Amino acid sequence: MVTNTALAQNSRFKIGWIILVAFNALMLLMHFVLIFFLGEPVLFIGYTAFNFYALIVLLIPFRRIEKWAWLTTWILPIGLALPASADPGIAMIYFGASALLVLGLLLTMQEFFSNRSGK
Repeated sequence: MVTNTALAQNSRFKIGWIILVAFNALMLLMHFVLIFFLGEPVLFIGYTAFNFYALIVLLIPFRRIEKWAWLTTWILPIGLALPASADPGIAMIYFGASALLVLGLLLTMQEFFSNRSGK
């Protein structure tokens, strides 16, 4: 049986989801552009693919309130914080984006783990 849980989403979930989608889309665009302008295209091709996959997860299963999507989306802030800790030149940008992604995830947490979702 298919249920439409998207109708029951509260404003906190929508704000968190918009933060996640917007920042992931911006990172996707940024990493795609960096493929052509910096000396390590393979690294940025990997990040572009990573962000593209995360965007697909955010747009479909995350919006459907599937718990696995919320749990796996934590890879986004972790995946940004790890390289930032090794390179002080990108630390402010990546730590800031990582903090906003964590905020987006925390705003959506109640919708995933409330009893009314029935999952």
